[in-house]
Amino acid sequence: MANAAGNSITSFFTIWTEPRATIRRIVDTDPTRNVIALAAIGPGISALAGQWSRALGSNANLSVLWPLWVAASVVVQAAIGVLFLFIFGAIFKWSGSLLGGVASRVEVRAAIAWSQVPAIAAELILLLAVLTGVPIPTPTTPGYLPAIDPAFYKVMVVEGVLAVWGFFVSLKCIGEVHRFSAWRALVAVLIPPLIVLVGVGFIVFAISRLTGHH
Repeated sequence: MANAAGNSITSFFTIWTEPRATIRRIVDTDPTRNVIALAAIGPGISALAGQWSRALGSNANLSVLWPLWVAASVVVQAAIGVLFLFIFGAIFKWSGSLLGGVASRVEVRAAIAWSQVPAIAAELILLLAVLTGVPIPTPTTPGYLPAIDPAFYKVMVVEGVLAVWGFFVSLKCIGEVHRFSAWRALVAVLIPPLIVLVGVGFIVFAISRLTGHH
C-alpha cells in the first residue's frame, strides 16, 4: 500500500519528463488510479477561478447564496470533466484502433487523465493569479474585446507554455497505451475533429444545394 502511494506521488512529477514510462507503469499496475480525480480537478479549479475573478471584479455586494453558487459551479464543471473523460476515452480508443492501436478504453482514459497534470498546474497558477488580484478578462460590451490587465499577459505566457507541454505529454501517453508513436497519436487525435468537419461541410453543402433549387 505504501509503495503504491509512493509510486502515485512520483507519477505526478515523472509524467512531465517521462510520460511514456510513467503511463506504462500506471496502466500496468492500476489503470484506474486517480483517473476520475484528475479529470475533475482541472475543470473544478477553472470554475473556482472564474467565480472568484467575477466576485473580485464586482462592485455590488455578493448574495448570501454566492458560496452555494460557487460550490455548485465547481461540482458541475468537475462532473463535466469526468463526462468528457469517458467520451474522449471512447473516441480515442476507436480512432487509435483504426491506426493499429491496442489500448483498452480504461487505458486510454488513464492516458488522457494523467496527461492533464500540466493543465491542472496551469489552472492552479490561474487561481493563484486571481487570488493575488490579477483579473481574468471578461467581455463587458457585445462586439468589443475585453480589457486585459497587463499582469494577465504574464499569466497567459505561462498558461500557453503549459498548454503546449500538456499536449505533448498527451500525445506521448496516448501513443504509449496504444503502443505506437506520438506522431501516430497525433493522427488519432485529429481523426475525430476531421470527421466532424467533413460531416458538417457535407451537411452545409447539401443544404445549400437543396435551398438553391427552390
